Amino acid sequence: MEKQTADRLVHYYDTERHRILCGSPIADDHSTKHPRGVTCHSCLALLRQKLGEAAAGASSAGGSPGV
Repeated sequence: MEKQTADRLVHYYDTERHRILCGSPIADDHSTKHPRGVTCHSCLALLRQKLGEAAAGASSAGGSPGV
């Protein structure tokens, strides 16, 4: 059986903001909160950026020695 999402974009649903990450207004019925199922290139780029910012914040917070 072929995947049903092969012919349409699947957007990332941001559960913190309660909206589609890339801002697409027509994606309400084609979205997921699981990054592995996302096929929208804009959502994927924003997810990568979000992960990069989180990693940078974690490394700067834990990298300095305490007094």
